[in-house]
Amino acid sequence: MSQPQKKQTFRRGFKKWTDDKVIEIRRQLGLKEYSPVCAFDLCKFFNIPILTPSDIKELPEYYLAELLGNGAASWSAVTIPINNTSHIIIHNPMNTPARQQSDIMHELGHIICEHTLTADHDQACFAGCLRNIDGTKEEEATWFGACLQLPRPALLYCLNRKMSVEDIAKKYNCSTEMAQYRINITGVSKQISRSYRRNRRVYFL
Repeated sequence: MSQPQKKQTFRRGFKKWTDDKVIEIRRQLGLKEYSPVCAFDLCKFFNIPILTPSDIKELPEYYLAELLGNGAASWSAVTIPINNTSHIIIHNPMNTPARQQSDIMHELGHIICEHTLTADHDQACFAGCLRNIDGTKEEEATWFGACLQLPRPALLYCLNRKMSVEDIAKKYNCSTEMAQYRINITGVSKQISRSYRRNRRVYFL
């Protein structure tokens, strides 16, 4: 998953809602707030079928070969709404396991944030897919997906234990770029440093 380069602007309260929601989901799964969670397990929990192009039996071999061959680098995953009541996700199995996790987390972001297509998008390429929505909702899905994969409590848990970026990436099945991005964007390193300095001052009083 490519990381956002510009500063995101979200609707009021979205980040706080996201932080609370990803913890709520872990609790519903019987997990701790810092526990790793698998995107495929999340799809099962939400009763969302997840497919690859090979699972679509009616898909002509030519298109299958393109999606999983020469064109594999051009797509990651798409969400298709079904009768406005449910969804299916089709993802690219040729991506690395870490990339697949991030791809699916992003699509789950669209679904959990209840993103919908507007009439303006109905005539565009890949019409009917939640990947084909406006940029603001794409940014929300990207933020939510990254937070779902690596929530703030997980980052604090790992950094307080002096885990490296590589160790964090391995534990949460994400790329090192994703782990570093979440550390940077959440400011958890500064939070830990401030806490450490406060504790030292108390200790020496």
